[in-house]
Amino acid sequence: MTLTRLPRVDRLTLATVTQVPEAHPEFAVFEPFPVHAWVIRHPDGIVLFDTGIGLGHPDIDEWYHPESTTVADALAAVEVDVADVAAIVLSHLHFDHCGQVQSFDAPVYVQADEVSVSAEPGYTVPEWADIAPARLRQVHGDDEILDGLRLLSTPGHTPGHQSIVLDAAGEQVVLAAQCAYRADELRSGQPSAANARDPSWLAAAEASLARVRQLAPCSVHFSHDATVLDLSVP
Repeated sequence: MTLTRLPRVDRLTLATVTQVPEAHPEFAVFEPFPVHAWVIRHPDGIVLFDTGIGLGHPDIDEWYHPESTTVADALAAVEVDVADVAAIVLSHLHFDHCGQVQSFDAPVYVQADEVSVSAEPGYTVPEWADIAPARLRQVHGDDEILDGLRLLSTPGHTPGHQSIVLDAAGEQVVLAAQCAYRADELRSGQPSAANARDPSWLAAAEASLARVRQLAPCSVHFSHDATVLDLSVP
């Protein structure tokens, strides 16, 4: 079965990060940034893409001063209940993307490469990224998990970063998450060194941007930039 129309997508703003520590690559040019997640109203069930920052972690609160909301409240604002979520996709396992995954019982789709790297000290908040084996669905590269909903491997920011492609009626929407930190990176096809895991991942980041650009989606959404790009017109 092929989707005959694109499903409705609601963007949630789960937090605003109001500061970063000196070690952060954006410290010198820092401006407060949003933390987005998305509700996809697929005919087979509601899919949530990312879960934002967890609440009440003393180090995260000290270093980032996030102005956060609970994912339950954000969902309620778009008339969705936590129990309505049939599946969760995590773009990656940094603390600001997986922080409230424990609020759900739904299965969670994560790239296997991301699961492996998340065990590194300092990579994330371990208790936020610890997904019970019964819920965890490890993905190996691209994978269509529902009709017209494809997970797209887009490493660079992290080894296992993934985006979502929605495809219906000849149109595509990409939820690019942190494949690019700013929309301008995707416009130009040039990744920011600050958004790459380290310099050795810049080539992978550039290839991931190229993958998204080749799709020529009618809209592209980002985790930390409110801009929505239309790449369907040259």
